Parts: sequence; structure tokens; C-alpha cells
Amino acid sequence: MEQRYRWKNKQLRDHAAVLDGTLSPTVLLKNATYLNQTFCKWMTANIWIYNDRIVYVGENLPENTKQCEIVDCTGMKLVPGYIEPHAHPFQLYNPHSFAAYASQTGTTTLINDNMVLALQLGKKKAFSFINELNDNPVTMYWWCRFDAQTEIQHEDEVFSNSNVRAWLEHENVVQGGELTCWPKLMDGDDMILHWMQETKRHHKKIEGHFPGASERTLAKMMLFGADCDHEAMTGEEVRRRLMQGYMVSLRHSSIRPDLPKLLDEIHDLDIAVYDRFMMTTDGASTAFYENGVIDELIRIAIEKGVPVIDAIIWQQSTWHATIISSTFTATSRQAGLRT
Repeated sequence: MEQRYRWKNKQLRDHAAVLDGTLSPTVLLKNATYLNQTFCKWMTANIWIYNDRIVYVGENLPENTKQCEIVDCTGMKLVPGYIEPHAHPFQLYNPHSFAAYASQTGTTTLINDNMVLALQLGKKKAFSFINELNDNPVTMYWWCRFDAQTEIQHEDEVFSNSNVRAWLEHENVVQGGELTCWPKLMDGDDMILHWMQETKRHHKKIEGHFPGASERTLAKMMLFGADCDHEAMTGEEVRRRLMQGYMVSLRHSSIRPDLPKLLDEIHDLDIAVYDRFMMTTDGASTAFYENGVIDELIRIAIEKGVPVIDAIIWQQSTWHATIISSTFTATSRQAGLRT
């Protein structure tokens, strides 16, 4: 029988049984100084983990620790895992190898481009592939492309209405886009507009792709349903997107290493709405990742004057409300603790 929910009833009962002391947590992070996203400050607590879920954060210790790995986190600082909101995981690396590398420095959730899967595999094989990746300790979600980005033969077959709708309905797909087909949309392509409507009907977001877009174009795309864009190349372009209501992904990639310049110009414009920003490496080359993935972008943001807590939290409290990671990464003496 297909499992429709993340946890079965018995698993949920087991989670509650850990709090009652009937079952032991699998991991206890003791005396943990962690970044609380609700209060936006460092707090100290004991964190109980049972299999793939954090079941308790607070002052109490579990009564039952018979089958529990206990980690003393004194002197460490823990943060929820970082999110890469715009990954192209089919460069010289693949989703599995990139996830394995990124997770070593705290990036534990990837939102991946489905282009290669849509072009190279039928939807049945593609869905089987991404379902298998759910067994990976790194959380992976996917986009749903509406076009091939460049003209190809038989594009209408690859991105048929039935194929696009099937992708949008998949539980691991959290957004439509990136919207490289926006010129067609502006010229009156109602099939793209229909898919955007379908995306919204499934309560999912739409990622833009609007390099050099005018204020009027950005306003029109917002009306059509776009939520976010990662193509701002100047502080003024960031401001323009914010004015129209967009979330803005600040890009720092091997092709466009813009983050230091963007942050300088954003601060010059007196913009500090960090809860409207995310950061992305946008499918960079392998050499570009030598110093890390999202952790490196957070370091750059801090060096450019972004408050530490804001720099960390803006890469976790994402506009994809369903993908907040329940993974913790320990820093200081030990790295990479995760559920």
C-alpha cells in the first residue's frame, strides 16, 4: 500500500512514546547551544532525536536512554541545516555526490532542477529515481520545468500537459520553474500560464528567471504568479524585485560571483530586510565549491556586515514553508551531526 504521509500512525505513536519514556531516543544532544529560529537567538537545551525526527527540545533529559547515543555538545554551537534553494545537480557531479559533499559543511536540503530527468528519463523512471533519493540522509526536493530553456526538437512531447501536471503533483516537487520561458508567456502562451495556475492550485511556489527585467515586466510576472527570482545583478535590481513583492535569491556562482558586490550595494541602499533574501550557488563548477557550499555564502555575508544570526537564519527560514530542515549541524569541535 502506498504511504501517503511522511510518518505512519505507528511511527507517530513511537515519537510520543519517547516523551513518555516508553522508548529511548536514538540520539541525545546534551547541553546544546543552538540557534532557535523562533526567538532568533542562541539558547541552551537538550535535543532528543528519534530516528529521522527531532521529538523534543528543552530543559528535560529523557528517562529512558537504554538505546541512545548521547553526545555532549558543551562548547559547540548547533544550527539547523542550510538550504540550497536553487541547485543544478547534474554538472560534473550528480545529486548523490553533490549532496554527500554539501552535507559535510552543513547544507542538508537541496531544491534541485529536474531538467536532466525530464529530458533523459520518462516520468516513471524519473519519479522512481527521485523516490530512491529519499533514502539519502540529505533532503532533496525538486522543481518542475515548463520548458527546455533552449529550443529542442519534440519539446511539446517532453513538456506535454500530462507530463508537467504529473511533475507538479509529485510530493517531492515544491515549485514550478525556473521560468526561463517567460518571454513566451509575455507573448501570450496560455499553456504556460495554465501550468502556473496549476502550480498555485497545488499550493507551490514559482521561481523566476528574469535577467535584466524592467519594473513593468517584474510587476506582470508577479501578477501571473512568480514568487522569487535569482537574477538580480545589482543592488538596484534587488530593490526593484523587493518593491514588487518578490523573495530574492542572492546569487554567488562560478559564472556570477556577485554576492559581495550585491551586499555592498544593498547596504548602500539601506536595505536590511534579510527575511526576504536567500542565497544560492546556482549550480557552480566543482572547483568553485572548494571552500564549501551555503556555509561559504554565510561566511561572505557575515564578512560583509550581515548580523550572524540573520545570515544563518535567512538560509533556513525559507519561503518553502514545507522544507524547513529538522537537521542540526554541530560546529566548533565537531561538524556534521545530523539526523
